[in-house]
Amino acid sequence: MTTPARTILAQANAPQPVPDDVTVCVTSCARLDLLSETMRSFRAFNPGGRTIISEDSADAAMVAAIEAAYPDALVLSGPERIGQMRSIDRMFPLVETTYLFHLEDDWVFEGPVDWDALRELLATRPDVANVCVRDFDEIKPKYRLRSDSAERRGASFRVMRLDAHPEFFGWSNGPGLMRVALYHAYAPFGRVRHDQISAMVKRDGGREAYWLPGVAHHIGQGRNVRDPTAPPRAKTKLGKWVRWAKKRLYYAGLRKAPF
Repeated sequence: MTTPARTILAQANAPQPVPDDVTVCVTSCARLDLLSETMRSFRAFNPGGRTIISEDSADAAMVAAIEAAYPDALVLSGPERIGQMRSIDRMFPLVETTYLFHLEDDWVFEGPVDWDALRELLATRPDVANVCVRDFDEIKPKYRLRSDSAERRGASFRVMRLDAHPEFFGWSNGPGLMRVALYHAYAPFGRVRHDQISAMVKRDGGREAYWLPGVAHHIGQGRNVRDPTAPPRAKTKLGKWVRWAKKRLYYAGLRKAPF
């Protein structure tokens, strides 16, 4: 006999098909094993929907392997690496739906996305730029505290405050739902880094929300792919301080470039 608790758990983990007004957009770069786990776990809980994969390895064999593995997806690529933000610019303009679900190639899902609740939050909160489905506990506690609660369709959210961080928590390239209109308002993304896009969105009052407790976990630790369009990060204390100072001056409007 099935107990009520088991019934509730089964219902919570029942697959939720991707809605017709959502396109799944995946950025990928030469990490086929991680991409495979990402796609396997996501589709197990969220079947269907249109999928676009922007593969930035510039490796014909890798692209062919992805096309073979996902014949139902539109796979985009090019002759040279262009970095994640320009990879987004190659993909997002092709989206014809109202919403897109942005997904990188290094996440594992442990449950379905509550599409109805996420879409309703975006439809009723113009200040929410995107709704992330990452496990909220993976965010540092000091940032989790700088958020406000919200509820839609019985689902709970935390909406990050504008002062939660100097750049982050306005827009995120983590797994989450956003309006396609947001992309067109700030396109092209490739002219800046992801933290700059986040800061621009925050300047206009946009905030990132997290759906609780979240169903995605990051699995790409130690497997980072360097963006060829970004300068290398400083490693010395002096270099880090100079980078910090340049960014502060940039966000204060006193520098044209942050680095």
